Amino acid sequence: MKKTVLLLAVILGLVTGYAQNYTLDDQVYDYIDQYKDLAMQEMEQYRIPASITLAQAIYSSKIGMNRVAKEANNHFGIMCHTSEWTGETFYETENHSSDYCYRKYASVKESYRDHSLFLSQRSRYVKLFYYPITDYKSWAIGLKEAGYSGNPRYADTLISIIEKYYLMHYDRKVALKIGDTTALQAMTAPQPERATNTTTTPISYTTTATSQPSTIKSAQTPEDQAPKTQPVAAQTTPPAQQQPSAKSKQDTLQVNGIDVIVNKKEQPKTVKYDTIVTTLPAPEKVGGKNVFVLDPYSVPFKVAYYPYTSRPTYENNKTKFIIAKAGDTYKKLAESLQLTEKNLRLYNDVYDDSEPIEDEVVYVEMKSTKSPVEFHTLAAGDTYRYIAQKYGIQLKIIIKRNSGAISNYGVGDQICIGCK
Repeated sequence: MKKTVLLLAVILGLVTGYAQNYTLDDQVYDYIDQYKDLAMQEMEQYRIPASITLAQAIYSSKIGMNRVAKEANNHFGIMCHTSEWTGETFYETENHSSDYCYRKYASVKESYRDHSLFLSQRSRYVKLFYYPITDYKSWAIGLKEAGYSGNPRYADTLISIIEKYYLMHYDRKVALKIGDTTALQAMTAPQPERATNTTTTPISYTTTATSQPSTIKSAQTPEDQAPKTQPVAAQTTPPAQQQPSAKSKQDTLQVNGIDVIVNKKEQPKTVKYDTIVTTLPAPEKVGGKNVFVLDPYSVPFKVAYYPYTSRPTYENNKTKFIIAKAGDTYKKLAESLQLTEKNLRLYNDVYDDSEPIEDEVVYVEMKSTKSPVEFHTLAAGDTYRYIAQKYGIQLKIIIKRNSGAISNYGVGDQICIGCK
């Protein structure tokens, strides 16, 4: 009997000691371990930084512990917005006040997906998608400025969570996977040297403006405690792209202090440009006719955001486009872009059964009816369609502004683009 009592006392002591040592930080790390892959999957598809998604979920759901998270699988405190939400609902008050109506999901995975859709389909968040997917600070500030939360320190809180638990590591992993060189070069990270015996400002894990406030707070542990989920040390500066030699076909990026050889055929890079691009590469010729193509590793147009593709997207004359790869067809591209083949061909003025060639510009929306360029000087092989693609203007506008077929003109003649 005495032995049994002694054994129970020992077990109880071990359990009690474990409970005392299982801190709020441990709960956060467990939450990250459970949902980091889901956040990265959403980032790959919707280009919302995984670090931002995880930080928002940790903050809004109190690490998955508040009622809305437990009973409605809602980890982001997204309200019903009854004019648009037709799914199940969850009320925190007995009188079913609309002020405390939350969306209810069948699973946490559905909550993460709805969060991606919530941000990507609202105009007030559009500017966020122009930031590099590794720029978590701009995303955090942008979310606050767009009114995602009424907490005046919302951006600081998200940044603190991200940097404390090194969540930016997952942004890097996705950027490397999808080959987003621009995002890798834009990476920012805290200093890797972690100060010992440092007391930092506590983080308050309260919900966003879309959910009930919480009083739970967590005192941060000293900064010399290594995070459980961080396998690679952070870097002091963003990685710089090394210039390859004249004969080299590879770039070297330094990521997390490690040189990574990047095949140039897989890693587009973007060259900054002014308002109007005046110098473009020579066109490709197909059947003696010019086709508007771009070198995918030196694109002289600004990066744009298009939510339905992981390919680099750019903008010409306020019209978004991608660059075709070998083997692409309008049907395949339309499916990947969530468009119809008919519309994609219409956007690119393709009225026969021809397919895009490698490196050809493919517009993903209707081109403009105006252009800041007034005239185009004809070169051998130019067609009205080539001119329309080059300047991002609708073919019918080009035809309307110029009398007769293009065969009526010769090399060196002026074709009206945006002339009055």
